[in-house]
Amino acid sequence: MSDHDDAPTRGPLRRFWWLWVPVGLLLLGALAYASTRSALLDIDSIVVEGAGVRVPEQAVREAAAIEVGLALMDLDLDAVDGRLTALPWVAEATVRREWSGTVYLRILERTAAVVAVDPVGAQVLLDAVGAVLEEVDPASAADPDLPHIRVDGFGPPGSRISGIGPLLRAAEAVPPDLGAWIVALVPTGDGIRAELVGGAVAEFGISDDYRDQARALATVLTKVVLGCLREVDVSIPDNPVVRRGAC
Repeated sequence: MSDHDDAPTRGPLRRFWWLWVPVGLLLLGALAYASTRSALLDIDSIVVEGAGVRVPEQAVREAAAIEVGLALMDLDLDAVDGRLTALPWVAEATVRREWSGTVYLRILERTAAVVAVDPVGAQVLLDAVGAVLEEVDPASAADPDLPHIRVDGFGPPGSRISGIGPLLRAAEAVPPDLGAWIVALVPTGDGIRAELVGGAVAEFGISDDYRDQARALATVLTKVVLGCLREVDVSIPDNPVVRRGAC
């Protein structure tokens, strides 16, 4: 049979080859989708990085709520990130997946900066931006080296106290040796006041950085006679004023 004999058979197929293009694309798409559901692209292991005393590894795994065997493509990275950063002690979280089947969860723990005390004596730990980390028992010192600040109130762990920037800056400026003299830092209409051991007070005034006030107060407390001391005004650090009262 000559080539001319089968020409009528090949002719229609050649003329309508374009009809097979979408069919081929659909088949490729189906194969690609099926590959994402296969055991080759599921979650085989979860690696936790950055866990510590406050946020142990098990707490990270439970909050992430990722199941081994889940398809990697079904993992909602933003949702997992949101669940991790909802933990009061977690400042930042990074969620990363690798096509080898491993999911990496990395967290950055917050650090307690101060103890906040409300008007009824309840206490919580705060970090440097005012985030509430956890409640503490007033009967037991959460951390004797942490400065105490007085606040009007606070929410549950995970919330944040607003409007206490000056208190936090003053607390950050107080070194441990001076902190031993300070019972608590409190806000006043004139700035920040330090309640001192023995009943005296120190007026810090208003400042963007209280380090100079802290240094001035430390100098006064080491160089003056403390008997009958009632007030130390270091709002102008270069010119501290000492006031005494009846002993």
